[in-house]
Amino acid sequence: MATPAQVTANRANAQFSTGPSSVEGRAVSSRNSLKLGLTGKAAIIPGEDPAELESLTAQYLEEFEPVSAVEQHLVQTMIRAIWMQQRCDRIEAAYLNARVAAMPEGTQHALGAAVIEDAAQGDVLHKIFRRHQAAEREWSRALDSLTRMQAQRFADETEAEVQLAAPAHPNRVRFDAPPQTPAGPAAALPVNLALLSL
Repeated sequence: MATPAQVTANRANAQFSTGPSSVEGRAVSSRNSLKLGLTGKAAIIPGEDPAELESLTAQYLEEFEPVSAVEQHLVQTMIRAIWMQQRCDRIEAAYLNARVAAMPEGTQHALGAAVIEDAAQGDVLHKIFRRHQAAEREWSRALDSLTRMQAQRFADETEAEVQLAAPAHPNRVRFDAPPQTPAGPAAALPVNLALLSL
């Protein structure tokens, strides 16, 4: 437990850590949790179009029509994965453009020289490629799980519909149906009550 002196010191120190006070500082700090680049947890990073993500989401929801929470999660996983693949493509293009632009003017085969230089200085292109491949595997696994789950659901629904539509087996006794009198000539015979009393 804190002593009274520590509580007083904590309160005094808290006055100095109230966060940024300028508009620019608050704008920067509002993005502190947004990891720019390949490991971003937010769906949209600067330079991406939210309308494009909304369109992609609508297309996937329309195509796969998820009904349960698990199916919805799998569809969302696929959307995130395909969005990450597209992000990797944009990052790779922008990165290569920046590397080529930074080459000395007149460099022969500037793109090839930029790739060679990148491989020697951190191999960013390979990291982008690995992240793209991971997103592609994530998309494939989610699609496989969703396909199997929906196929099982459709099979169960079809079986239930067939059972409801199928006539009852003639030799089975059904306790939920009213008793039926047999049809044919035997049903028309009069009952001799005197014989029944014997």
